[in-house]
Amino acid sequence: MRTIIYTDEILEEALNLGRKYLHEGAVADYIPELAKVNANKVAISVIEDGNLKSIGDSKVRFSIQSIVKVILYSLAMKNYKVAELKKYVGVRPSAKPFNSVIELELSEKRIPVNPFINAGAIIIVAILYNVYREKTFDVILEKTSEFLGEEVDYSREIAQSEKESSFTNRTLIYLMLAKGLLPSDTKVEEVLDTYFKACSILVNTENLAHMSYVISNDGIDLEGKEIITPREARVLRSLMATCGTYDYSGDFAIRVGLPAKSGVGGGIVTASKNKTGLAVYAPRLDKHGNSYSGVRMLEFLSNELDLSIY
Repeated sequence: MRTIIYTDEILEEALNLGRKYLHEGAVADYIPELAKVNANKVAISVIEDGNLKSIGDSKVRFSIQSIVKVILYSLAMKNYKVAELKKYVGVRPSAKPFNSVIELELSEKRIPVNPFINAGAIIIVAILYNVYREKTFDVILEKTSEFLGEEVDYSREIAQSEKESSFTNRTLIYLMLAKGLLPSDTKVEEVLDTYFKACSILVNTENLAHMSYVISNDGIDLEGKEIITPREARVLRSLMATCGTYDYSGDFAIRVGLPAKSGVGGGIVTASKNKTGLAVYAPRLDKHGNSYSGVRMLEFLSNELDLSIY
């Protein structure tokens, strides 16, 4: 296995590059609470040889948003085989925005194309709710804490803001009900509330670097505990590579070449097979919903350190 060395100089160069692009893009103001974030924050955290190294605003907490979809799918795999889950949500890349109603409406198999878009994640939460019922969010929060390396909580303000502006997500779940993909007795409010809370879990780049390490180390965390199985880690890496940055995943594969999952909170978590962790944060987003500066910082690091898996 090739040794990767994240020197202080390379991380500083990457961070300075990220700062140059902080004026590009826009925060996710369609969720009012997210519009309040300080858009000038930027951070990189890495784990190599079991040691954490951070630069920039790595302690600043932000909402995990769609990055949690990786963890939701891992919980689904704990209870169901991927072949069973594929009856409800596919594993194909998306050609439309992450919250697209049209893509769900036109889906060839009448199911969400993958679990990392909103429709796919909502149905995964519904599946989990069928297993864990009123304990579903507690289970999600506990598993997320395991991935992140410390106990975390969620922002009540962000969750409420998401609920109050959830018009598209409500359209998606009711469309899935209309298609018969979800049973008619689905607890819509409970499922949506669980989804909003999960997206509102507060993290920083150091947490996400730990998550990156777990997925990159075949499911084993820094203390040697198995968080997910090696097979589950492989499935997650595969989905992150093909679907993790929404309809930008092909471009991201060329520019960065790492499996990754972004969130509209501004974070991006990566994965590899090198037993390292790498995550970035900057809240202004490109038109696809990915951190604008974050993508540029990862592209720089990938080019400098030959990180691409392709």
